[in-house]
Amino acid sequence: MGRMAARGPGGRFAPRASGAGEASSRVIEVAMLDIRSWGPLSRWLRRGDAGPVPPTWRTAPLGHLRTAQDYRAALGHAHIQISADAEGLLHRSEPGFAERKRTIDLATATVAELGFPDGARYADIRARARKLRLGFCPPEVGPALRLAYRDQPHGERLIVAMQMVGDPEDALVFSLDHDDDGLWLDVHDGHLDGFWRAEDVFVFVARPTRRKG
Repeated sequence: MGRMAARGPGGRFAPRASGAGEASSRVIEVAMLDIRSWGPLSRWLRRGDAGPVPPTWRTAPLGHLRTAQDYRAALGHAHIQISADAEGLLHRSEPGFAERKRTIDLATATVAELGFPDGARYADIRARARKLRLGFCPPEVGPALRLAYRDQPHGERLIVAMQMVGDPEDALVFSLDHDDDGLWLDVHDGHLDGFWRAEDVFVFVARPTRRKG
């Protein structure tokens, strides 16, 4: 790190005087090096501000149902509708279902909140999520969250930012909708060049919490 500078005339910067100024400069340099050893702030200083990290929104239970048919039956029992395309994606996702019961923390963010006020391609949304250390959901999050999130507000649509399943040329992602016909497990286009509006809301795996001690 170079010598600290003092603001000069006209907003320009001029070198500090030697002696006491240099000593002060060395103290500040040491302090800045100390700051860079702090975890989250250190990463922020290195990468620049990528935007606020979305907090944990809610959890979803995985591994409680074993097969796509189990999920299909549970959705029907809960009077949750599923589109034909979502049912197909559900069956293709079955090999990736959790083998053990576990809970996954989830976060939501609009495209604008991710730093794209004019909307963005899915590829750019995924790249920004990685920068914020948000994860992509296992496909099982789609049906599991649909069963858990029965108090979804009317008119809301959530897009599950998920790991790809099957042929990239036929990329689909789960969506959770609540319209005049009730609650739905549906799908949307998951191609990387697909464009999303600023107000579209995505679900991610929440940033992991560091343990203390």
